[in-house]
This record gives sequence, structure tokens and C-alpha cells, in this order.
Amino acid sequence: MRIRPVTPKDAESIDNINAKLTKERFSSFFDGNQKNAEQLIAELTQFDHMLVLETETEPQELCAAVLLKVNHQIFLRRMATLRIIVDQKWQGQGLGKALMETALELADNELMMERVEVEIPTDNVGALKLCKAAGFKVEGIAKDWMRNPDGHLVDAYLMAHCRNAK
Repeated sequence: MRIRPVTPKDAESIDNINAKLTKERFSSFFDGNQKNAEQLIAELTQFDHMLVLETETEPQELCAAVLLKVNHQIFLRRMATLRIIVDQKWQGQGLGKALMETALELADNELMMERVEVEIPTDNVGALKLCKAAGFKVEGIAKDWMRNPDGHLVDAYLMAHCRNAK
């Protein structure tokens, strides 16, 4: 497996992973302003960082992606939000953990982020375990955060990883 920066050529693979997961969970890798990965990649700023994890053997396959979206306001530039997506067929094999560790290493040691935040649906046990294992702490719960595929409202854990917290 290889972790590298995203390129525009990765957009279709990211869209495919997102479509499969959105159908099951109804949460999307994109925020409300973006329609697809091509738009997301095009809108990355000099402060944002997006990495992908792919197989090294032929045929190469994109397995996961992570986005560190840095707050662009000068006085908040030491804070980022993190979004991660792992293809269903690759889940449970440590790929999300490897990508999360790489993203947090980048945030903590190169970008000097003081704080990285995530929002995890309360029914996504795998993502919650991944974030807790990476040192994220639950700071609160957002009520009625989103609708699941059944139309029911789901809450979300608001979590943060703080660089100097032990």
C-alpha cells in the first residue's frame, strides 16, 4: 500500500467509494457545497491537504482518502477538520488507521495544527473506534445531525485531537 497526495485523476475513484458508502450510510465525504470529488480537489487551497491510499501492485486501486481542511481565517489557522473515507471492501484491514496516522502526523508535526476535529455519526461504531484509537476525544453530541437512509435523524459525536494534550 502507498499513501500519496491526491491528483485530479483520483476523482472518479473517490466518487465511486463515496457513492457506495453514501448508499449505505447516507453520509458523504463531501460537504454541502461540493457535488463530487473533481470539484473538491479543484477547490483545495494552499492550506488543505488530501491524501489517498492505493495498492502498489497492478492493477492499482484507490482504497481510501483523507482530507485535512485547514481553517482559512488567520486567527484559526491552527485548526483543521478531518474527513476520511475507506472503500467497504478494504475496511477492517488497518488501512483507515494507517491513513489517519499519516494525516495526524502531517497535522501535528508539519502543519503544527493545535486541533483537528471530526464529526462521527453515533451509529458508525467503526469510525468511532478508529478516532478514539487515534487519540480523538468526544467533546459533545450534535443532535439530529443528519438523516440516515431510512429517513431517521442520527446524532453525531463531535470529537477533537489536540496536539499537546496527553
